[in-house]
Amino acid sequence: MPGRIDLLYLNDLTSLYDSFFLKWLNRTYNLTCITFDRYSNPLLEKIRIIRIRDLPLRLPHYDGFRVWALTLPRSYLVKRLLNGMEPDLTIGNNALSYGFYTALAKFKPFFLFVWGSDVLVWPKKSFFFKSVAEYSLKKADVILVDSDVQLRACIRLGASESKIIKAPWFDVNEIRSIKIDNERKREIRRNLGISEDEIVVISTRSHESVYSVETLILAASEILKNVHKIKFLIVGGGSRTRFLERLAQKQGVSSKILLIGKVSRGGVIEYLQASDIYVSTSLSDGTSASLLEAMACKVPPIVTDIPGNREWIADERSGLFFPVKDSQKLAEKIVRLLRDEDFRKSLGEKARERVSEKADWSRNSKLLDERISSSVNLK
Repeated sequence: MPGRIDLLYLNDLTSLYDSFFLKWLNRTYNLTCITFDRYSNPLLEKIRIIRIRDLPLRLPHYDGFRVWALTLPRSYLVKRLLNGMEPDLTIGNNALSYGFYTALAKFKPFFLFVWGSDVLVWPKKSFFFKSVAEYSLKKADVILVDSDVQLRACIRLGASESKIIKAPWFDVNEIRSIKIDNERKREIRRNLGISEDEIVVISTRSHESVYSVETLILAASEILKNVHKIKFLIVGGGSRTRFLERLAQKQGVSSKILLIGKVSRGGVIEYLQASDIYVSTSLSDGTSASLLEAMACKVPPIVTDIPGNREWIADERSGLFFPVKDSQKLAEKIVRLLRDEDFRKSLGEKARERVSEKADWSRNSKLLDERISSSVNLK
């Protein structure tokens, strides 16, 4: 459409965050996506996608060594493509992958979307990752983060605060539009083999080391020594799914642990509404979309006591904290909520109020729109 900004968005396009951003960007800009990933995302069928082929076979997302071995050739391919297209603006996601490819391509203006572990976890593990993140942050004209903890991490890595926009990547109104009735809730539970008098504890985190889902399984084995009217619904997948299955078998709790794999965004929201308690065992987070989804569905959250979660949860008011990897403390918190229905419902109500106040995307997105327009006008 004439007069609209030509915008390039670079990432694997497999995340719910990608779907969230791209549906919004596509309404306002002439949007094209660039990716090295081979699998299509059915949620993005109406968006133009250029898939760059760099290997005969698709690499798993967690195959870090081989992905890093491709950094320089991928950067070259991105640079060549950008020179041929000459967009008005590029958005590179993740300071250690597509954001880094875009930074090396030296195309301006360049917006870097920070995703969390790229500034919170990996730079602490090695000087190499720290240097890569610093380079991406330095070359970016604008940096988008979704939490105070990410903002502080970017500044520690040398980013200028004037370049940073903080806006939670979440629209509470989208969650409200997927509300289900009580009959649908009962149907979901019946299909999972959950009786009406059982409490359902749900986790929707990916099965990767940083999310430590095994902590919930270990807590479940402790709880089930004394409590039997309970099921643990573990939604999602990842490189550690088989490990989690084996752990549940080893702990003798497989019949109570429902590992149902990955489901659609709408499916996640329905499962949340059919559950009673939400748990996040993450070791690190910025603003967690899965936490905000649970809060928007009025599911009382029990989460790790880490900085990203403290931005959203007031302990004993809108949720409960437990120490990282402490399955015993997590078990105690879950038992407390399943035995006190009034407190459980109160936490859920307060959580919904909190997320409704802070996660207003119609307001937060204006900050990004304004910076995109000003950056293109200055080009």
